[in-house]
Amino acid sequence: MKIQTLIKVSVLFILFSSSCQKVITPPLSNGAPQLVIEGAVSDTTGPYYVNISKTVSFYADSIYPNVSGASVTITDQTADISDMLTETSAGVYATHSIIGTPGHTYQLQVELNGKSYTAVSTMPLPVALDSISFDYTSIKNMIQPVVHYQDPAAFVNYYKYNITVNGVKLRRFQTDEDLLMNGKYIHTDLVTDTGAIKKNDLVLVNLVGVDKGAYNFLQEAESIAFYNDQLATPATPESNISGGCVGYFSAQTVSSKSRIVK
Repeated sequence: MKIQTLIKVSVLFILFSSSCQKVITPPLSNGAPQLVIEGAVSDTTGPYYVNISKTVSFYADSIYPNVSGASVTITDQTADISDMLTETSAGVYATHSIIGTPGHTYQLQVELNGKSYTAVSTMPLPVALDSISFDYTSIKNMIQPVVHYQDPAAFVNYYKYNITVNGVKLRRFQTDEDLLMNGKYIHTDLVTDTGAIKKNDLVLVNLVGVDKGAYNFLQEAESIAFYNDQLATPATPESNISGGCVGYFSAQTVSSKSRIVK
């Protein structure tokens, strides 16, 4: 989910959770736009991408201006290899040669308008998604994918689940950690919106392994967007990128399974 969307969803959730039917336009502050940096390196085939944009005021149209002219470098610190990214379209920067390798540590360096933004992320060892099934009974009128996989006992794992339905990625994602399930065989229902998945749909689930820094950002983002009804003002999750921006950088593994809903 885009960071700017997280901000708006957080506030809208509060406004529409009230039983009052009066339409209220809260006096939200229109502060200076913030830089948004989102990037990842994975153990899938590259190129990998870093997206740079700016936030807009809450009541503005959801058109987020992309930011061109940045100098973007990703360095594999374990292998001592650097890759200077190329801007392939406005605000979208692509790698050339770097390869995502589990266990390696990667540094993102962005230089823009005299400011520097830096993040470091270590790619965890991969965890294989064995299969997916579907739960038709837990929540009325909702079909939920269920993931099945073995969590390794040897190390701590942090996960993110993405769902794609008929080639369209759902905005909602889900996070998890193995604090209470370390070393166990996992069967987890994934949360979806009502009607998001129907019979005969082709459903693809990604099990994404991330490090603690990326997980902290994603878990907070998930909470802000969907579960925290106590927020008084818009909020954004704390970035794992230093320098004063919104967003996150992740070195991650990806395991995928797809299935048609019967």
